[in-house]
Amino acid sequence: MSPGVDLSPEVFRAFALRAVDLVAEHLAAQRDGPVRRPVPEALRQALVNEPLPLRGRPPEELLERLREAVLAYPMGNSSPRFFGWVNSTAAPAAIVAELLAASLNPSVAGGDHAATYVEAAVLRWMKELLELPPSGGAILTSGGSVANLIGLAVMRHVATGGQVRAKGLAAEAPLLVYASGAEHSCVQKAIELLGIGSENLRRVGVDAERRMDVRALERAIAADRAAGGRPACIVASAGTIDVGAIDPLARLAEIARAERLWFHVDAAYGGPAILAPETRHLFDGLDGADSVAVDPHKWMYVPIECGFAYVRDAGAMRDAFSLVPPYLRDETADPWFSEFGIQQTRGFRALKLWMAFQTIGLEGYRAAIARDVALAKKLVETIRAAADLELLAAGPLSIACFRYRPANLRGDERALDQLNRALLPILQAEGEAFLTGTELDGRFALRACIVNFRTTEEDLDRLLEAVRRAGKRVLASCSAARSGREGPA
Repeated sequence: MSPGVDLSPEVFRAFALRAVDLVAEHLAAQRDGPVRRPVPEALRQALVNEPLPLRGRPPEELLERLREAVLAYPMGNSSPRFFGWVNSTAAPAAIVAELLAASLNPSVAGGDHAATYVEAAVLRWMKELLELPPSGGAILTSGGSVANLIGLAVMRHVATGGQVRAKGLAAEAPLLVYASGAEHSCVQKAIELLGIGSENLRRVGVDAERRMDVRALERAIAADRAAGGRPACIVASAGTIDVGAIDPLARLAEIARAERLWFHVDAAYGGPAILAPETRHLFDGLDGADSVAVDPHKWMYVPIECGFAYVRDAGAMRDAFSLVPPYLRDETADPWFSEFGIQQTRGFRALKLWMAFQTIGLEGYRAAIARDVALAKKLVETIRAAADLELLAAGPLSIACFRYRPANLRGDERALDQLNRALLPILQAEGEAFLTGTELDGRFALRACIVNFRTTEEDLDRLLEAVRRAGKRVLASCSAARSGREGPA
């Protein structure tokens, strides 16, 4: 056996225990440590240009290298003051699950081994959590991008009467897909990858609450039908990435049924908020969807990658992907997961979700997600009450968009835009808190997203103070620059 490939049980145990110590130290540092630190240029170059190792190094040496070069410079989403994008922290039990899953290293394409039954269980649990019909087909994926792709691929299969697998779309009239314009970019990617084409993605616009404009949708469908077009699908968002808006799902489901269109819901971010009492009503109509995409790795505290794709018609889902001829299918046995998606070899993603469910429980999830929603509401209230902050948008979930607005710049939109754009990289580099930005109606906004069970009200206060400090630094540097220009030559 080649040196370094295997380790004795004693050496492996010491290696793994030290790794666990490093993880525990990393998690313990989250409360008071910086959210993230910029990677030094020398280290960046060393990592990117590191030569291919010729010989293996001792495990203890490797872990020290990992501690110094990787763990010290994280993305930051384990911190309670990380408010960027929709990247949650991982529950400790789910972290352990990654190690256990890797030790088994199964391919969960199907077959009679425990991993397939664990996935079958979590798929059933996800359908129950989301209040979806239990007879629907489902599969775990890498994330929302592939979950959306799978749902829309089944739509394409059904819309073409199954002919697309053999003949492609060349002989078909273009399928028309309707979305609000605030949908995630992965929807357009899916439309392009499926050969439908982005020109056939109709963006109908949003209402005052940034939800899909239902009347505009009805007009667009009618106009396309009158012009001889082929409306095929409505794509709704249940938690847009910019502000967390939820399209009127019940009304869209009615329109889809009346127009005989496929109804797909991208709930990658927002889906778990169906558990929170304050937001439950917003998901009325989700059970009428033909397909749904949800990301447990976004708001269910499991490590990346873990997505969930659901299709109401399990037979259509299987027909869209299976390469097992119908006459060879054994309907007395469980079908293989590889018949319901695009992967043949599939990792054991289910274990981390299974362990998260087992340790947190449905009631634990309900409390944690409701708490994130409540914290976002608290942040919104604090921003509204502050004289030097301005709320730009607040969806019903856990996102707030705002900007720093000192008294001397009120009404000067251009200056406010420049100020907030300039303060964001300063805030990110300081490491006290981490935000990202977006644009809303032509205005630059600071965007805070709360999907972390460690975040507290104190962290919200520290976030806003960090914004103020960064903003004042920008103003001071601008003032100094003007003074320098006005001084003696």
